[in-house]
Amino acid sequence: ARLLVVDPLPAGLQIENPALTKGASAEEFGFLGTMEAPLHSEARDDRFVAAFDRTAEAKEPLVVAYVVRAVTPGRYRHPAAFAEDMYRPERFGRTAYGEIEIAAAGSRP
Repeated sequence: ARLLVVDPLPAGLQIENPALTKGASAEEFGFLGTMEAPLHSEARDDRFVAAFDRTAEAKEPLVVAYVVRAVTPGRYRHPAAFAEDMYRPERFGRTAYGEIEIAAAGSRP
């Protein structure tokens, strides 16, 4: 399958520029386990997008991660992320939506 994963960002968050963290250690994210490198990824202002090529034999879950930064205090809704087969759109999945609260610097939520 040509799998497309799209994760919309809630307002108040910004995707960290991966070019700025190239020298960072992946050991900090060891709890995520093995991650598959995407064929293509985009860090847009309002969403993270990644494309993967998965075979029918790939039974393990697909783990996708990226780093965000809190930039604006407030309470926001986190839209559902979704994944779909680009050539068979009837094959898709969606996460639940959620909420996030970003406290102002120096304050306690």
